[in-house]
Amino acid sequence: MNPKTQILLLDVDGVLIELPDFYCSRFESGPVREFFAGPFQSASTGQSDLLDHLPDFMDQIGREGTPQDFYREWLDYENRPHTPMLDAVRELRTLGWRIYLATNQEAHRTAHLLRESGLEELVDGHLASYAVGHRKPSAAYYAAVTEQLGKPPQDVIFWDDSAENVTAARAAGWQARLFTDVASFRQAMELDGTAQL
Repeated sequence: MNPKTQILLLDVDGVLIELPDFYCSRFESGPVREFFAGPFQSASTGQSDLLDHLPDFMDQIGREGTPQDFYREWLDYENRPHTPMLDAVRELRTLGWRIYLATNQEAHRTAHLLRESGLEELVDGHLASYAVGHRKPSAAYYAAVTEQLGKPPQDVIFWDDSAENVTAARAAGWQARLFTDVASFRQAMELDGTAQL
């Protein structure tokens, strides 16, 4: 492990943000599935603005009000920083690690995560799917990020709570680990004096 030569990439939901349940789980499953399979995919790859899709979605689930107010409620509900992980990231920063978010997100939630969930002070930047133009676990995502970082793929350390994303990252040559808990993360990142990468 060498923060002078390696870069650390972290997934958000399930790693830095705790989500025991999702905001949209309260709504009828059919419209939710359609929304995430279509409009959300478009917005999270930078092809459209999520707010433009919300009026139709709100009609389908019977919600009134403005798209801005609805999405603000959604973002606030899912604003659950995983404090022990954020503390670990702060420690890594003091050791000289460069750290980026590697997450499937659209632009508005990315900004919310950075500014209001407190992630902005912990990372050097983000590689959110809307900015990259591809989503994990697409091979195109890992290829584009590797090129953008300008690092050999073996110098990219990546943590995600999705086994599918981890497998795809390993296929791209990254040192990818499945996130399960803070204790194993701390150990692997040598915050407790031992390494398992």
